[in-house]
Amino acid sequence: MKIQIHHTALFIKIMRISLVQLIIFLVVTGVSVAGPSNAQNVLKINLSLEIDEQPIKDVLGQIEEIADVKFAYSVGLVKSKEKISLNIVNEELGSVLDEIFSSRNVKYFVLGKQIILNHSTNLKMSNNLVSIKLNELIISGKVSNKDGESLPGVTIRVKDTTIGTVTDIDGNYKLEIPGSNGVILVFSSIGFKDQEVSIGGRSIINLVLEEDVQSLNEVVVTALGVEKDPKSITYSTQKVSPAEAIKVKDPNFMNSLAGKVAGAVITKGNFGPGSAPRILLRGNKSLTGNSEPLFVLNGVPMIGGSDILSNYNPEDIESIQVLKGASAAALYGSEAANGVILVNTKKGQHGVSKVEFSSTFTVENAVDLPKLQTSYGQTDPNYNDSWGEKISNGSDSHLKEFFETGKTKINSVSFSNGSDIGQLYMSFSNTSASGILPKNKLEQNNFTVRLTSQFFNDKLSIDGSVNYTNQEIFNQNSAGGYSALPGIYSFPVGDDFSKYDKDNFEVWDPVRAMYVQNWPYIRNETFPNQNPYWVQNRNQRDFQRDHTISAFTAKLELYSWLDLQGRITYDKIYDKSEFRNYASTQGTVAGPNGGYGMSQSSIDNIYSDLLLIGNKNISADYNLAGTLGFSNRETTSAGLNLSSTVPTSLVFPNYFSVYALNGQYNKGESLRKTMTQAAFGNATLGYKEKIYLDITARNEWSSTVAQSFFYPSAGLSYILKDGSNDRPSASNVLSFAKLTASYAEVGNSLPFGINNRAPAMSLDNSGNLNPRGTLPFFNGTDTLNLNPERTKSYEFGTELRFLNNKLSLNLNYYNATTSDQILQIQAPAGAGASNFWINGGIIRNKGIEGIINYNSSIGEIQWASSLNFSHNKNQIRELSDKLDAERFVLTSFNQSRLVSIYLTRPVDGEYGSFGDMYGRVYEKDENGTLITDEDGLPQVSANPDQFIGNANPNFLAGLNNSFAYKNFSLSFLIDSRFGGGVINRTEVWLDYKGLSERSGEARDNGGVMVNGQMVDAKEYYLNQTGAGATAIASEYFFDATNIRLREFQIGYNLPLTNEFIKELNLSFVGRNLFSFIKRLLLTLKLV
Repeated sequence: MKIQIHHTALFIKIMRISLVQLIIFLVVTGVSVAGPSNAQNVLKINLSLEIDEQPIKDVLGQIEEIADVKFAYSVGLVKSKEKISLNIVNEELGSVLDEIFSSRNVKYFVLGKQIILNHSTNLKMSNNLVSIKLNELIISGKVSNKDGESLPGVTIRVKDTTIGTVTDIDGNYKLEIPGSNGVILVFSSIGFKDQEVSIGGRSIINLVLEEDVQSLNEVVVTALGVEKDPKSITYSTQKVSPAEAIKVKDPNFMNSLAGKVAGAVITKGNFGPGSAPRILLRGNKSLTGNSEPLFVLNGVPMIGGSDILSNYNPEDIESIQVLKGASAAALYGSEAANGVILVNTKKGQHGVSKVEFSSTFTVENAVDLPKLQTSYGQTDPNYNDSWGEKISNGSDSHLKEFFETGKTKINSVSFSNGSDIGQLYMSFSNTSASGILPKNKLEQNNFTVRLTSQFFNDKLSIDGSVNYTNQEIFNQNSAGGYSALPGIYSFPVGDDFSKYDKDNFEVWDPVRAMYVQNWPYIRNETFPNQNPYWVQNRNQRDFQRDHTISAFTAKLELYSWLDLQGRITYDKIYDKSEFRNYASTQGTVAGPNGGYGMSQSSIDNIYSDLLLIGNKNISADYNLAGTLGFSNRETTSAGLNLSSTVPTSLVFPNYFSVYALNGQYNKGESLRKTMTQAAFGNATLGYKEKIYLDITARNEWSSTVAQSFFYPSAGLSYILKDGSNDRPSASNVLSFAKLTASYAEVGNSLPFGINNRAPAMSLDNSGNLNPRGTLPFFNGTDTLNLNPERTKSYEFGTELRFLNNKLSLNLNYYNATTSDQILQIQAPAGAGASNFWINGGIIRNKGIEGIINYNSSIGEIQWASSLNFSHNKNQIRELSDKLDAERFVLTSFNQSRLVSIYLTRPVDGEYGSFGDMYGRVYEKDENGTLITDEDGLPQVSANPDQFIGNANPNFLAGLNNSFAYKNFSLSFLIDSRFGGGVINRTEVWLDYKGLSERSGEARDNGGVMVNGQMVDAKEYYLNQTGAGATAIASEYFFDATNIRLREFQIGYNLPLTNEFIKELNLSFVGRNLFSFIKRLLLTLKLV
């Protein structure tokens, strides 16, 4: 099978199409500039209109054409669905505007040919007009938000007067005032809190407006991309600002979410730049399957988890919404058991032409390297231990010399423009990174084009986009013993590392007539021990990915309250990887002539859905909103891999090609096709904007399961108090209060082929037929009895806001039980297969999540603070009777793994947890005293399956603070983890080799004290490490509690008068700068 993709040709084709679109777009779009005009004359323009049930936005558009004016207002002020009727004959514009807005809490004023609309509570001016007079002082400046983005349409007025102005499209303003003594300017805009600033003799006043929590939450993006009023949401969601998420950029933007989402555990990938993190929301829900959330891009579910969106350009992201619970994700059915992360991308805006450029350069260094002893040398010059005599020339400088300074450059440019009928967004970004290990590099390019258009008075809207990503990782880091770390960590004290460094890692072998590895310590130990520079230069692993997402959406307004929407997305991923191990690589890794392997894989995913979306006031008190839809997903994945084996190696040394594979090499080929169809619906009934009942239902048909499955949910939201429209006062301690409750059922679909009665046969490397592998479990009547995992979840929550929305609290309790866990057991003799799949267990996660936000100002300093925290308790509630033992083995102990991970049955009301680790411990008597042998060494337990601890944290917290003062900004993120632990395999290796700091201290002290008796240090640590293979796990289990400064940023917005450059921000950023508390003995991190 041959899988090919011509990514270069595809990229050129996309560029050509996009260039043509851009030229056409620039021709048909433009920017309107209003000239000066007298306010009274503008309002006296006569016009005639006959309007029958048309949206207000369309009516304003007609007035603009007739009267040659422009309306300026914030999004959300004019409801896009609200319609009006007018019959105007030769009336003045002022009278028409009064008729439209007098009952809608909207006021207006005129500047030139601009008519500014605002809430009446934000604008108090006599006769709806602003008089601008020639006075003594001209005040100018710029208004922006906390992220440094310009704010157009902000109203600036002199307090207690009718003098005022409004910011232009770039956030700039100019205002003439009657002197400066005691003058106070009032800045107001929808979505932001009013701010008063004393002039104090200044002529330039730049201001950062503070966001209004209530206004900013006017719309929440939910499942399927449907927007809802936040008051109607009955479950836990969290919005993450993209600007906040990428303030301190990472080559993988998903890493930037760490510490910012309550209940999320984000573990950074171990394979260097470009590697994807692992993300968990509310704990592990699947014992053997996938526990990562579903990722949804612009309403479309994606395949591949965090690995797919990790290489997306973060500058293209408009919003990130996290749906944590089953109720929030129920409309996605079998894909949503682990929660959903919704990502919406940017598009062009009407009347806005903008070019943005972002450039980031960061450096990173390895910190928390292992602490080594440097006082004791080798026992033998040919052996890499450090149990020898005391020396005076020991050094650990080779650690710092080997690890390099990682560098990352991220450059991104975007262009957006828009007219009445069409909007364009284009972007290109390049990421170039080098890791802390030599020769590890990442090159990534992202290209995006998105076109949106509206026709027939906005009744039909079309949205089309193409996103292309090309990623190449050179010399991708290997894991565990196959990496360079064992060699660099175990280099013996006293030897000269410069003899084997980057200039000397290979030497010429005249017998073989080639360069071979220069390393005297190659041995077939538990970990392969090679020259670390040889690993990085001659054990190469390269990876390439081409990823294209093409999407098209059409939305038709059938009625003012009903839309029909259709979407189709084609998502194609092509991956290619190769490894090349040169001759003289350690024998456990490659044969005498080296080794070579290549693999290719492709995934084609076609998703389509059809939605009917409605929102209607069915009476004065009741509102009904809902969605009905059908979706179809077809996924085809194919793979091909070929690789040499250690015994057969290659035909010729260092000839890396499939043609050089020798003898019975490894080969494999796969082709998988799956289809999932679903019919679903959602209805939200609101009563007086106080009580909301939300119901969803989804019926799903999957090709991996014989029968269909039904997934329901229901939720209730009750608004106890809504003081969002109250005027600020000292008595408004409680501004808003909301209670929620919800219940839902979602699933976790069966993997491909798991439910096949007759799985495909396979051939071994010699062409012989392999026996059948794993079959599903059948009951006595021989009917299929295997179901997808199912999560039943309920949650309760509250949202409270205090002090005029300055302080807010979101608190949620959840309880999620996942049954029908998929487990694999050994088949009885004569079954015709080696193993069976069964539905074998129940796991429960319950816990609390909270978010506290505080936004205020201290003089001219704007302060925003956010604290998120969570606690999750995981329990294994049940294991199937089909399991013969009292536990199920997930991973078992071996020479490279110190612990086993078991799932255990409940005993006397005591429940085990996912992540429980078992291993060897020291024997103790009934008083807790160590039992020793005749040499005084602690005795090891005969049973290697003693409980050691659990890996999962007990409590997570993230504290995010940002400050803004004039043009300066500062922010920092403190990320905290309490409880849970890890097994430190590195420390085992260092103890075994006599390299650890504590092994040196023990020798300095004359040995290790055990039960009052001094024991030889070498004998003690060789016993404890099991000679490097069977270590005492309990002695290497370390508390993972840590509190660290994860992010730090300080920035400055340069004041500009340049006509073309509107904004320029310079920032200094830091990541993992230091830890306040760190219990773990060794955690290699980047700073």
